[in-house]
Amino acid sequence: MRPALVEILICLRCGSDDLHLTVKNQNKIEVTTGSVVCRRCGLTYPIENGILDALVFVDPSVSMARLVYKRAKETLSGASPEMLASRGHMDSVYRQDTEANYRELISRLDPGQGWVLDVGAGTCWTTAGLAGRGYRAVAIDISNDNKLELGRQYFNRTIYFDRVLADVNNLPFRPETFILTFASAALHHSRDLASSLAEICRTMESRGRLEIINEPVRGLAEAFQSSAGRLEGPEGVIEKHYSISTWLGLLERSGFRGGCLFPANIRQRLAAGSFTGRHKFHFLAGLIARFYRQRQIKSILEGILFYPGMYLLGLPLIYTGEKVPTEEGLA
Repeated sequence: MRPALVEILICLRCGSDDLHLTVKNQNKIEVTTGSVVCRRCGLTYPIENGILDALVFVDPSVSMARLVYKRAKETLSGASPEMLASRGHMDSVYRQDTEANYRELISRLDPGQGWVLDVGAGTCWTTAGLAGRGYRAVAIDISNDNKLELGRQYFNRTIYFDRVLADVNNLPFRPETFILTFASAALHHSRDLASSLAEICRTMESRGRLEIINEPVRGLAEAFQSSAGRLEGPEGVIEKHYSISTWLGLLERSGFRGGCLFPANIRQRLAAGSFTGRHKFHFLAGLIARFYRQRQIKSILEGILFYPGMYLLGLPLIYTGEKVPTEEGLA
């Protein structure tokens, strides 16, 4: 981490923002080892390998997931850090889909200089893109095993971001800090989505921007499938499957106003007709793709039928919104 991060931190025990940084070792890029200590209550947050550890009060579900990631790291011990950071070891279809939606997000973002938060950043490939747009980015995740520790692969003369071990339900940041909060395929791992969104809202500036991509959505038609409501994932890691009405309802109640966009990965696969068994309702999608190139069909699918499609089939969630100013929220 860099010393400037202390400016936006609070103590998770007492809520104080009177924190002191002690540096043991540092390089030209960041503080590599040291600690941040609360002057009021004395709680210490260690810094190891440039990563601040703010997981001082760990929920059992987080402990279980951290153990899963640690074990997974052992199975990938032969892979290079570069390949792991770029997710080269993952399913190619999933990687292509998530990256397509991320590229579209980045194209919508103007260059900025304020603080941004990347929730569940994983290997930090998304954080690097945000930092590349000029933002002062902070990557959080519950694990450093083949996750936050890989973030250094992206550091160069123009790209740097802080890395913090933290629970999205208990964030170590001051209120109204971030002008942008981003999450990619991370929030459905939360043990309590409403609590996570409320905590994100607390740390964001008024009218701050919230961008959520690549979250799974449960469609009504999935009730007729044998695998209804199930998500693939390692045992011990929370995987929750919400309907679009649940997503939008929780976002609104948490203090956000916004809407959904048509997923870029679905648009690209419809144009190419390249759906696989990994996609939900891939046979139906393949049939629709035959007609998608017609301008009229395309406009109907991406316009009139988009939200009905979300409710029925559960397309990936691409949400863009803002934190509602307090005075508006009370009106």
